[in-house]
Amino acid sequence: MPSTTPLPSTAATAPLPPLIQNALYSALMTSRSIPTIQATLTHELQASGWTTNLRAYIQQLLRSGECATYNEVMARLMEETRVQKSGRENGVNGHANGVVNGVDGNAERPRSVEEGGILIPERAVREGVRVVRRELEKVVEVAVEGES
Repeated sequence: MPSTTPLPSTAATAPLPPLIQNALYSALMTSRSIPTIQATLTHELQASGWTTNLRAYIQQLLRSGECATYNEVMARLMEETRVQKSGRENGVNGHANGVVNGVDGNAERPRSVEEGGILIPERAVREGVRVVRRELEKVVEVAVEGES
């Protein structure tokens, strides 16, 4: 039976307290939900071609010499995936080849997987949210303000 510990409405935007995070993680592990979530996300990203595009992009970073270490690649990927909803870069000045998260410096939106970009596809996001919510509902009572 799911627990009924209420969380403040700010919990949707603020991190959960560590005690609640640990309890939630333990409940998800016990219910075998973490592997289900991982499998769904992996499938969606592979099916969309995202993992192939990401691999090619990382190879390009390493072969061109723009990045030489794992930490440099990870920092670059994190930098380039921080794109505001408008599709513009989020406070990052200067980027190699005029591309940020698959965004051409002259373009106003991130490039999709179909265009060779590394923007996570909307379908993968939707499916990820759906499966996370389904798995959470197995271990806690989920109540969202405004939903009945």
